[in-house]
Amino acid sequence: MYGNYFGPRETIVSIILFMLLYSWRRWIGFLYLGISCVCALMYGMVGLTYGHIDKNAIDALLYTNFDEAFEYATSIPPSVFGWYAGLLLTFAGVVLFLKKHSQFLVALDRKRVVVLFVLLVVFSSNTFVKNLIKGNPLNIWDLKSTEVNFVLSFYKALEDSSNGQNKYSIFNRSTDWKAVADNGAATNYVLILGESARRDFFGAYGAPWNNTPWLSSEPGLFFENYISASAGTVPSLSRQLYLNSDTEHFNPAYNIVTLAKSAGFQTAWISSQGERGGADSPISIVAKMSDKYNFVADDLNPLNKVLKKTDEDLLEPFKESLALPGKKLIVLHLIGSHPQACRRTNDRYTEFFKSQELSCYIESLKNTDRLAKEVTDALKSRESKYGEKWGLLFTADHGLDFASDQSGWCLKHNDKRQGSYEVPFFITGSEFKKRETIKFYRSGLNFLPLVASWMHISSPYLSPQTCNWLQDEACIDQENVYRFSGEKVKYQELPSYSLQIFMDQNP
Repeated sequence: MYGNYFGPRETIVSIILFMLLYSWRRWIGFLYLGISCVCALMYGMVGLTYGHIDKNAIDALLYTNFDEAFEYATSIPPSVFGWYAGLLLTFAGVVLFLKKHSQFLVALDRKRVVVLFVLLVVFSSNTFVKNLIKGNPLNIWDLKSTEVNFVLSFYKALEDSSNGQNKYSIFNRSTDWKAVADNGAATNYVLILGESARRDFFGAYGAPWNNTPWLSSEPGLFFENYISASAGTVPSLSRQLYLNSDTEHFNPAYNIVTLAKSAGFQTAWISSQGERGGADSPISIVAKMSDKYNFVADDLNPLNKVLKKTDEDLLEPFKESLALPGKKLIVLHLIGSHPQACRRTNDRYTEFFKSQELSCYIESLKNTDRLAKEVTDALKSRESKYGEKWGLLFTADHGLDFASDQSGWCLKHNDKRQGSYEVPFFITGSEFKKRETIKFYRSGLNFLPLVASWMHISSPYLSPQTCNWLQDEACIDQENVYRFSGEKVKYQELPSYSLQIFMDQNP
């Protein structure tokens, strides 16, 4: 409803609420139904494409010009218009049914009303009640009500926009990169963005288990000291995927996808993470500027909650995109090792380490390594058959930090220690015949120029190179990271709690 996917529970809550209102006063029931339909029609086009109402939608309403709005409208998937048709038909059908059966729900006895009210409370408040019983902080967002979520989302979005937090616009797609790819560019480039992948848990980076045979042996550039921009997916990738994201000159249209497109590459974004949600919108906005995008775990589809899509489900759409003619950049955004790791491995692991969760985490990295090998094999096959040169870059959005809960040791988000910023970074491709190591630091805050160098792309909008990103030499300003608060700090000034220290303290 309202252009977002709220699960079956929220849908049931809305139906029960309508039944109670209609049984009390017919006109109030019709008023509720009409307001719901109007809100859905007004916000549905943006909501179905970008998710919960947030500051992006408010900014678009306030600042978008006609040309930007028209360009956005032409990019809307046909399925959205199908949703509109379905909504109107459903609304018309309900109204006609109620007109024909005028006494429907009107004469509900007190017993049925009580039953409906109890169901309303049960379906809308169980999370709220659980937190109350456990003594956890109460949040009105825990009420599973479409109406509550919509109103609060609108209020928060309006507040964020009025506070100047209007950095990202879902409509602004116009760029003038003037990008050029030189003759050294390959035909096929693949960027694999891992998730929550702490570097020292990889066998390739010294962990005492063989969970990364591909990363440990594939020829290429092996970066020993790459650090992510931040310690969470959104604060990290929103800085890495965009140009000048923390300056007054920020324009969301200037990002990794539009850079590649300007240089003549077709682009595809294939993700096993959810498509929607205000918090993730900076990432989905980049994705949807691609020529093709596919969210295989689309959270609009309730079946995906049952089917439990995994990173392996990226392979088929990846191969389809790879078969397209011409130069291309394909981004694979993984769910990877996101907590809880045992959900990524279906509670399976091959080696036990300290706790079930840590054991699953090790296994999840093994699954990511296996996926990277399958992608590499597909690229090598294209080169063998068609002579298409290729390049692959593997990294992750951020790491994690050691923690413990009732089940034992685990890894969680934490911006206070170095491990949360330590991620793998590896480049391979047709040009590499041996492994080379880059020991000097590289920062995710310079991700875009580094990627441009990898893809042999130049643009006047990219800062002049002060070093060769792909050579083992020092580059300036590679020590900064961002805390969750937005504070910029020196990575080296954060305390270290490495896997080795953890093992020494917990034999």
